Amino acid sequence: MQFSKEIIKGVAEIIVLQTLHEHGEAYGYQLTRAIAQTSQNIFELQEGTLYPLLYRLEFKNLVTSQVKPAPNGKDRRYYHITNKGKKLLLERTTELGILLKGIKQVLHLAI
Repeated sequence: MQFSKEIIKGVAEIIVLQTLHEHGEAYGYQLTRAIAQTSQNIFELQEGTLYPLLYRLEFKNLVTSQVKPAPNGKDRRYYHITNKGKKLLLERTTELGILLKGIKQVLHLAI
């Protein structure tokens, strides 16, 4: 499903951080596949969304990256969540849980 940019912008950061927290480290394509699989294809982040987000997360010291050679000899940039990123993830997850509860009640959603 195609979501509005405003909705995705609000949750994409937390989704990427959670995925990195669960997987340890991943390169871009691994992240997009893991996110799609975990969300049952509800979230399918495109490169144009993912990479600028990763660069912002790295700038904020929420993730780090390291270039490593892939089995095919090509270099890949692997991303890893930092302790600061884990702290923010916990804060945002708590905040989002409360927000979702309120949205569910206001909109009378049966989820």
